[in-house]
Amino acid sequence: MHTTNYHDTFIEVAEDCPVSIAEPPPRKEGKATVANIEYDTISAQPYRHTSDDVVFNVYATRNDIADADLTAQR
Repeated sequence: MHTTNYHDTFIEVAEDCPVSIAEPPPRKEGKATVANIEYDTISAQPYRHTSDDVVFNVYATRNDIADADLTAQR
């Protein structure tokens, strides 16, 4: 099975990043974008989710998968 998880990796902000303070991604036309779903998931519970968790949550949210079906779909 393929994984998107990182192990023993530190990801930092690029030196040429033009902003000094992060902002949540803007919503487009009132709808949650992939970036919004990822941000909401990660910011609600920092350091809890793996990359695979976040990717699956985006898939489940965008496809309206019922909570009862999440385990089977994963």
